[in-house]
Amino acid sequence: MPETTLLSLRPTRLIAIQYYIAWIFLWIVALIGFWDPWRVLPDWTVPLLGVQLQTVLAVLLSFFGLVSVVYAEIRRMTIRYTVTDARVIRQEGILRKKTNQMPFSKIERVELDQSLLQRVLKYGDIQMDTGEDTIVLESLGHVNLVQDELSKLVAAYARR
Repeated sequence: MPETTLLSLRPTRLIAIQYYIAWIFLWIVALIGFWDPWRVLPDWTVPLLGVQLQTVLAVLLSFFGLVSVVYAEIRRMTIRYTVTDARVIRQEGILRKKTNQMPFSKIERVELDQSLLQRVLKYGDIQMDTGEDTIVLESLGHVNLVQDELSKLVAAYARR
């Protein structure tokens, strides 16, 4: 009998919140540097480009901010969690693929891990343990519902 996919999940964007914070910070610094309201930066013109130093710094900082967001999105999009009626699969990577599979018959414990901030933002991590191996589903939204469903599936396999 073929496996049926019950859930197909990706982490929330909060898995890479530090990159989004860096993006916002760099864009704010770039805007302040471009306007230079306190006249801190010298009034130099970059000879090769023919533009002011403030403009070059603002463009560079904006570019680095954009790169941090693109990196965060690529990192998030390369992680996929799949729950079938027989196992849990965690896949990650683009060039170097890593797959971790755990059958429900081997899972001993399904644990929910949430910090205070994660509880406020309603996401968290689920750890599943076999006694010798652990698989972590990071930064899941609606984590309580996912944990309940996984616990039901583990309990159903334990009764077999």
